Amino acid sequence: MFEPTPEFSRPLTADRLPAAGVQENLTAKPVERAALAKRFDLLDLPALTAQLTVKPQLSGTIAVAGTIHADVVQSCIVTLEPVAAHLDIAVDMMFVPGEEPGVGHEASESDMDASESEVDYFANGKIDIGEMVAQYLGVNLDAYPRKSDAALPALGIGAGDSESGNERTNPFARLALLAKNGKNKGKTSN
Repeated sequence: MFEPTPEFSRPLTADRLPAAGVQENLTAKPVERAALAKRFDLLDLPALTAQLTVKPQLSGTIAVAGTIHADVVQSCIVTLEPVAAHLDIAVDMMFVPGEEPGVGHEASESDMDASESEVDYFANGKIDIGEMVAQYLGVNLDAYPRKSDAALPALGIGAGDSESGNERTNPFARLALLAKNGKNKGKTSN
């Protein structure tokens, strides 16, 4: 099975982590940021950094906590103009050995508290904290970026706008009128 190489890969070997854990300071290179911008349909990704603590837990699980900082530029859903944003994303992830739930290892309650940490699984003794950062970025992007002054143009349909004094035609009233006029065609008055 072919698995593509992640755009921002920073693999760690689980059994080489010291018991006290390690501090990882990640900074995406320009080529990595460009690839992630393409992956997430961003206009630009000027900055992506992460400060993470990676620490082994009981039973082979690995805790990752810290913060991701990103500057992103997305396209406004109304005007298509650039919308810049800064993201500060808290990370609280627990990696559990095994390829899927119930395979290879079950974490004990002392390993993790599902209400506090997100859980992911790793195989072959490796976790990719760079790909984890990319996934956190992806799920924290604004799904509907919009410039603060962006407005949809008035289309002249829908309910009336009493505050502005503009009376809009109800589209169903217009259809009813067309239907009524269609029924009267072909009838002549005596």
